Amino acid sequence: MTQHDDVASSTPVIHTTPSVWSRIETFFFAEERPVGLSLVRIILPLVLLIPTLHRVFQVREFYSLSGSPTPIWNNYGQPDFLPIPTAHVAAGLYALLILALVSSILGWRTRLSLLIAGVLTAYFGMVDLISTMTKYTVVATHALLLLSLSDSGRLWSVDRWLAMKRGHSWSETGPAWPRRLLQILIGVVYLGAATTKMHTPAFFTGDQLRLWMLSNVNSANPVGEYLSQYPGLILTMAYVTIVWEILFLFMVWKGTARTVMLSLGAFFHVMTFFTLGLLVFPLVYFSIYLAWYEQPDHVALCARWQAWFGRDFREQVRASGSLVTTRTSWGIPSFLSWAGCAGCAIGLGMWIDHTSDPFGDQRTEGRFALKPISEERLAELLRNDQQVHVTDKVFALDIGSVMFNDNLVDRKNQFRHGELAMVQCSLMPPHEDLYLEVHLRNEEEQIMRRMWQVVARENLRGHFSFQMEESLPPGAYSVVIKINGADAGRRSLELLPETSATPPDAAVSNRSERTTLPVATVVSPSQ
Repeated sequence: MTQHDDVASSTPVIHTTPSVWSRIETFFFAEERPVGLSLVRIILPLVLLIPTLHRVFQVREFYSLSGSPTPIWNNYGQPDFLPIPTAHVAAGLYALLILALVSSILGWRTRLSLLIAGVLTAYFGMVDLISTMTKYTVVATHALLLLSLSDSGRLWSVDRWLAMKRGHSWSETGPAWPRRLLQILIGVVYLGAATTKMHTPAFFTGDQLRLWMLSNVNSANPVGEYLSQYPGLILTMAYVTIVWEILFLFMVWKGTARTVMLSLGAFFHVMTFFTLGLLVFPLVYFSIYLAWYEQPDHVALCARWQAWFGRDFREQVRASGSLVTTRTSWGIPSFLSWAGCAGCAIGLGMWIDHTSDPFGDQRTEGRFALKPISEERLAELLRNDQQVHVTDKVFALDIGSVMFNDNLVDRKNQFRHGELAMVQCSLMPPHEDLYLEVHLRNEEEQIMRRMWQVVARENLRGHFSFQMEESLPPGAYSVVIKINGADAGRRSLELLPETSATPPDAAVSNRSERTTLPVATVVSPSQ
C-alpha cells in the first residue's frame, strides 16, 4: 500500500445534508418519466365524458340563449361578463369539447386538447350554474389546466407514436412540478373542505350526513339509508373524515403515511358512492390520485407483471415503440389533421342541432306553442292557505340512554328502575320556533310524566329525559311528542320488572334519599 493510499484511507468521509432550497428544487424540478401524469391524462377525460355525454341532448336548453342558462356571473352583478352563445354555436362548442376530451385520452395534440377541454369545461360550468357546475367540475378544470402545462403526452400517446414514426428524437422525461402542483391541489382542496366543516355544526352532530344519506338527490343509495340508523357510526365517520382531510396535505408524500392517506382517501370516496349516491365525484378523485403513481411504482408493477405472465410488459411497449425509426417521405401535419377534425366536429354539432328543431321552427304548422293550464290547477298552485302539518316537521323520535355531542347515539326501548330514558326529537329543517311537549303515558293513556321546551328555529332537535323511578310500575309506556299542542309522533318503551328482590332496608333507604318530584318534571308548568 502506498503512502497516498494510506492518506486517502485515513481521510474521513463527510456526509453533507442537502439544504432546504436544494430539497425544494429537487421536489419540483427533478427530471422524471411522467407515468402518473400520463395515466391521469388518460383516465380523467374518460371520466369527464360520463357527464358530458349525459348532457349532450340538453345543450340548447342549458348553454344557449334559446334555452334557460343560469350564468354564475349574474350572482355577482355582472350580467355581461361573458357572452352566452346561440343554440348553434353552443352545440358546436360542445362537440369541440367532446373531441378535446377524446383526443386528450389518445394523446393527440395533447397540450392543446387538454387546454381546450379545461377552458370549455369551465365555461359551460359557469354558464349553467345549477346543474353543470359542481365540486368535481371545479377540481377537474384545474387538473386539466395543470395537465396542459405538463409533459403527460410523452408516454402512451399518439404524439409520441407520430414523432417516433417520423424519426424525431423523443425524450420520455420532464420536470416534476406539474405533478407536484396537481398533488398540492388535492391536498389544498381537502384542507379547505375540512375548514368548511369546522364552521358547520350540523356536520359534527351527524345531521348533515344523515340527511344526505336519506336523500336520493344524486342517485339511489340504499347503503346510506341503512347506515343512517346508526348515529354513533355517523359521528365516528365525521370525525375521522375531518382529521384525515387536515392531515392529508402533510402526510401523503412518501412511505407508509402515503399508503395510509391514499387508502383512506380511496375508502372515503368509495363510501361516497354507496352512502351518498355520488358517481363522477369519486371517479374524478381516483383518476387524480394516479398523480402519486411514480416511476418506482411503475417498475415494481412491471416486475410483478413479468412474474405473473412471464414477460416484461414495459420492455415490450418500449421495443414496439422504437421499431419504427425511419422517416416517412410525406404525411399530413398532425396539427392540420387535428384542426380538420375539430372543424368537422363543430360543423357536425351545429348541423345536428339545426336538424333536431326542438322548438318547431321548421314545421309547416309553425313554432310549438305552450298550452295554458286550467283554472283549477292555477288556483291549486297559487293557494297559500295550507300549512305544514306538525307530523311533517318531525324527522325522527328516538329513545336511548347515551348522548354524545348533542346527539343520541344509541337506540333502546327497554329500561329498568333507576335508569334515565333520554328522548330526542329531531326536526326537519327549516322550521319556525316550536313549542315541544313530551308526555310519558301508560297503557291507559294516563300522563305519568310531562316535560316541555321551546326549540328555536336554528336548532334541529329537542332533548328530554325521564328518570325511571320506582313510583312507575313495570309495564308498557308510550312517549308522545306534541308540537304547539298537536300530536306529532309516538314511541313505545317498556319498563322491565326487577330481576332480583331488593332488601327492605335498602329500599326504604333509597326512597328516603329521593326527592318527592323527579328532575324530569320540575320544569313542567303544570306540576
